Amino acid sequence: MTLSTLADYAAGLVGYVTANPISSAVIAAAALAALALAFLLLRLLSRAVAWLVARYIAPRPVEDVLTVVSASIATGVSAQGMWRFSGDVLGFDGPLRLLLFAFIEVAMVTSAVRARRNMRVTHKAGIDGLAVWALTGLSAVLSAMDSRSFPEAVFRLAAPIVAAWLWERGMAIERQKLTGRTRINWRLTPERMLVRVGLAESSDRTATEVDTHRRLTRVALAAKKAKALREAGAPARKQARALAKLDKAMDRAVEYTGLVQDPDKQERMLAQIGALYNTAKLTEVQPRPFWQQLADDKSAKEERDRVAADAMAQLQGFSDRHALLPPTDASNVASDSDTSGNAPRVTPGGTGGDAPRDTAGGTPGGATPAPVTRPRPPASRPPKPVTRKPNGTRHGTPAQPSREELERRISWLHDLAKTDPSLGVTALRDKAVEEYGVSPRTAYRYIEQAGLAASDTANRDTPGDTPRNTPGDTASETPPDAA
Repeated sequence: MTLSTLADYAAGLVGYVTANPISSAVIAAAALAALALAFLLLRLLSRAVAWLVARYIAPRPVEDVLTVVSASIATGVSAQGMWRFSGDVLGFDGPLRLLLFAFIEVAMVTSAVRARRNMRVTHKAGIDGLAVWALTGLSAVLSAMDSRSFPEAVFRLAAPIVAAWLWERGMAIERQKLTGRTRINWRLTPERMLVRVGLAESSDRTATEVDTHRRLTRVALAAKKAKALREAGAPARKQARALAKLDKAMDRAVEYTGLVQDPDKQERMLAQIGALYNTAKLTEVQPRPFWQQLADDKSAKEERDRVAADAMAQLQGFSDRHALLPPTDASNVASDSDTSGNAPRVTPGGTGGDAPRDTAGGTPGGATPAPVTRPRPPASRPPKPVTRKPNGTRHGTPAQPSREELERRISWLHDLAKTDPSLGVTALRDKAVEEYGVSPRTAYRYIEQAGLAASDTANRDTPGDTPRNTPGDTASETPPDAA
């Protein structure tokens, strides 16, 4: 378009606007409205595209996005082939052709979506995965049947297969992410082939470890062969050759492996020789089945549970029986007998080797007062600041107490006598022996120092109860009938 043509076009437009002002204004308003509507539509479309990208494309890896795009293009090529097939072969035309030409592609996409959902739940594509490949093959064959040349037929066959392959690879990658394992393990891989021919190592051992193992194994095998020839009575020449081979293998093992200085390698070589020498013993081994071991473990567990239940039942019964017994009166037990073999102590009104004690205000004429039963208050003892060494026997000899400890023990005897005036010398002696773990002679010495017994009682071998010289007490004569 030249400049003169543009000038003529502008002059004609100005003339039309001058001649038709109303229609020109309407056309201008409609053009502005169309531009505004186009701007709004483009803005909505850009927002929709941005939302789709942020929602479905941005979180996905690049390879997944490219897989979807490539599979969509391949599916479109397959759909174009089905469009031609439905018109040329089936005779569809107009809206009917538009509605029915891509039913196989729609079914293929639906099966692919279902297979992906099954894979996320059960980690398997299931029957829908097979349906994807079946529908893909059907669409490829039908598209290729309406081709006009061989290259076109090959292209129609390849397009659906490419789409299905991309879908399958996307499924495999997602399955591996969910399960952490691949679908199959190939038997023929470069690593397996190199290990098979001996050019690679299957473990992470170093070259030194591999060489050491190989040389020790050669020694063990040579020893086994020499032993077998000797036991079979082979000719001397063969035995000499086997021994020479064994000697050579041993020399190299000692030279290159440090066999003499390493006890671990020595044990490994002897273990290999022992295993090779006793191979025939494997036929005599009776391995124990695993179910027998499980049964034994179960029986042992049941036996342990039964023993534990019996022990708990016995303990519960013992606790119940002893909870029902009445509490024992300690004062009666203490007054029944003397632990050192003396005769029972006589309470007021009884008979025995000890004379009764007349308290102040007693009955005149030597009459025995009626026994009074009164509760025995607990003896109040001061805390023991001195730690004494425990003594296992009554006749042991504890360590000599300090002056403070001796004064504390004498004070304790005074408090005990004041708390329970009915206690005799023997009872005080027994309590001192039980409390401090001293001998009876030492206990009597404490009682003497406390002023609760005569001075000659400590020299007796088997003393009986002697009235205590408590303040305010007066010894009474022994009644004639007591003798």
